[in-house]
Amino acid sequence: MPVEERQTLETPTIMSPAANPILIDPKHMLWIADYPSHGRQRFPTRPAIVSDEETMSYTELDQHSNRFAATLAARGLRAGDRIAYLGKNNALFFPVFFGCLRSGVVLVPINFRCSAAEIRFILENSGSRLLIFDRELRETVHQAVAGLAEAPTPLPLEGEEDSLRRLLTTGGEEAPRPAAADPDACALLMYTSGTTGVPKGVMLSHRAISLARHVEVGVPAWADWTDDDVILSAMPNFHVGGLSWMLIGMLRSVTCVLTANASPAHLLSLTRRHAVTRTFMVPTVVRALLEELTRSTEPAPQLKTIYYGASTMDVALLSRCIATFGCGFAQFFGMTENSGTVTFLPPVDHDASRPGRLRSVGKALAGMELAVRDASGKVQEAGVPGELWVRSPTMMLGYWKRPDATAEVLIDGWYRTGDGGQLDADGYLYLTDRIKDMIISGGENVYPVEVEQALRQHPAIRDVVVIGMPDPVWGEAITAVVEWHEGQTASLDDLRAFARQHIAGYKLPKRLRTMPSLPRTATGKLRRGEVRKSMKETADDAIG
Repeated sequence: MPVEERQTLETPTIMSPAANPILIDPKHMLWIADYPSHGRQRFPTRPAIVSDEETMSYTELDQHSNRFAATLAARGLRAGDRIAYLGKNNALFFPVFFGCLRSGVVLVPINFRCSAAEIRFILENSGSRLLIFDRELRETVHQAVAGLAEAPTPLPLEGEEDSLRRLLTTGGEEAPRPAAADPDACALLMYTSGTTGVPKGVMLSHRAISLARHVEVGVPAWADWTDDDVILSAMPNFHVGGLSWMLIGMLRSVTCVLTANASPAHLLSLTRRHAVTRTFMVPTVVRALLEELTRSTEPAPQLKTIYYGASTMDVALLSRCIATFGCGFAQFFGMTENSGTVTFLPPVDHDASRPGRLRSVGKALAGMELAVRDASGKVQEAGVPGELWVRSPTMMLGYWKRPDATAEVLIDGWYRTGDGGQLDADGYLYLTDRIKDMIISGGENVYPVEVEQALRQHPAIRDVVVIGMPDPVWGEAITAVVEWHEGQTASLDDLRAFARQHIAGYKLPKRLRTMPSLPRTATGKLRRGEVRKSMKETADDAIG
């Protein structure tokens, strides 16, 4: 919509029954910064984090967090200053995180897979004054800071005299807890992946991220959690999904098993060794676990619930997982800009006899308002697709130093997600695709995710990305880019005949390409843009 047309938005007529604003008195809300001290008060010797390197109790986490806050003050950092963290999953990340929250310093977590140029941009754009990093990334850090007018002070995680570990584990008596930070000030600056250009820094406040965790654990389906639960996380801490999952565990004061090794054999080993009861993964990792169990002679671990998110899971895979793991499944859907979860599909809705419901991402959490709108901003009726808009009390403050980009997506308190979807009459949300990913072939709108869900049921396909490629006849040709199971393959005609059982003829792929391994993000999410970029017009196989 042009800017001049954004004065007043139509009030949605379709939204979740849980869409009424939720108000939590700050006196009764446990703020994120207080999680370690709350856990210490309840279970002082209980392991808060069991990582690949160490075990850290709630008492140690609380002490280390205060010590890091004191270190920041001693180095002249004040509320509002930024510091960056570059590293794989490590228990030391959390004293940094909580120490920043307690001091008012803004933490900038960086994807460790970023190139030196991308890291340089984030450091310069954020104005980070300190950079904490894994030793194995030293060369990348050296390249990233080279040429910066104001390079951040480097601080390795460990292994040197001046290291984060030494700062946290040496010293005299416990550092005092600093005064509480402004709840409406920026607490986290999380950079997006930059698929539509340079990365944008999402500013999240203390209030938003604290409220988001309370909203998540307030879902009735979470009532079966106990103090003895143990959670597992292999999702990266720099990602809002991985960080939120760890924080949910700490809000509950349970033990959180954290690993940087997401190999299926290792995850199954950790689950059994630490009696893990709940975990959060992306569908590609769940699929890998299923394949590992199929090859193994050992039974599935005794989990209570597997939570998944970051992308949807096709119905055929879900049905196999439910049968194999014999536990509950639940789905999160959300975004960094909303501090995490927007909708939730609980275990009760994971019923293989109702495959239609399994294709949804659930209903809005309390306080989350959903609206599906057309290009002009008009609210669509139930069952009519459009763009998903969200309004909530957990929304970002905006994009760092990008008022233009902020104004494009935050309109009258609503956030334009860029996700295509539709709501049914019961308030369940069904995603189609990113609006920009929709394929227009022969005048018909085709959503790649629908084609992908049909193709993934083929026994030879391990995973698939569907994209549109320029075509003189069709405008865009529906193209399936396939990663095969080892030793298996199929022709385009075979795939079309198979998929025709599940989707309309005009949605069938007209071209077939293959890749040995489809590109994925650090969280395991398929990189559609990278696949599209790597493909050429000439296909391995095509029909006219």
